[in-house]
Amino acid sequence: MEARYQTLQTIFTITRHDPHPASYPCRPREIILRQFQDWSIIQQHLKLLEQDGLVVTKQLDTLIITITEAGIEKILSENFDYQQS
Repeated sequence: MEARYQTLQTIFTITRHDPHPASYPCRPREIILRQFQDWSIIQQHLKLLEQDGLVVTKQLDTLIITITEAGIEKILSENFDYQQS
C-alpha cells in the first residue's frame, strides 16, 4: 500500500465509528498519535489525498481534515477487514 493510503487508512480508522464519518472533524494530533511519521510527511500525504479527492482539509483555529465518501470507498475496497467491523 502506498504511504499516502496508510494516512488515509488512519483517518478512516479515526472516523469509522462516527455516524457520519465524512463530516467528522479529524485533527492533526489524532493522526500523529496513530502514525509513526513526521508531521511534514503526513502533510505531503494529505496534500496528495486532497488532490485525489479523498480528503478535504480546512484551516480553522487548527487544521481540520475530513475524509470524503470517495476516500471511504477507497479504503473499503482495499481493506476487506473494515467491511466486517
